Parts: sequence; structure tokens; C-alpha cells
Amino acid sequence: MLQTIQGIYKNGKIELAETPQGITESQVFVTFLEIKPTIWPEIVMEYQGVSEGIKFESYRNELLPPNEIDF
Repeated sequence: MLQTIQGIYKNGKIELAETPQGITESQVFVTFLEIKPTIWPEIVMEYQGVSEGIKFESYRNELLPPNEIDF
């Protein structure tokens, strides 16, 4: 039976988010997903808008950085 469990690769080890059910030993394949930035690029933060202005420009300081992929 195939199972997919989320985990994190850190310092040479894989940390699983949960324990696989009914598996005591098994071969595995590990796929590393593309890492998305967790902060806005500097060019976005330095953007001052256009002379006509855009309504959402006034909310610049309330913007949250992009999140990583949620599984």
C-alpha cells in the first residue's frame, strides 16, 4: 500500500510530520519540492507606485509575505 506523508529535510535528516500506519520497514522515494521565498523580493518592497496612485498602495505595510506551499 502506498502512503504519502509530509516531512522536512533538515541537517541531513528527514523529519516526518506523522508516523506511517502499518509500516515497520519499507523502501522509499524522496522528492524535494521547489522552495518558495518567504519574504517579498526587494524590488517589490522598493516600488513606490505610479503618479496616479493605486488604491491598494496605501495598504503596503499591511501586506504579508508569501507563504510556502500548504499540503
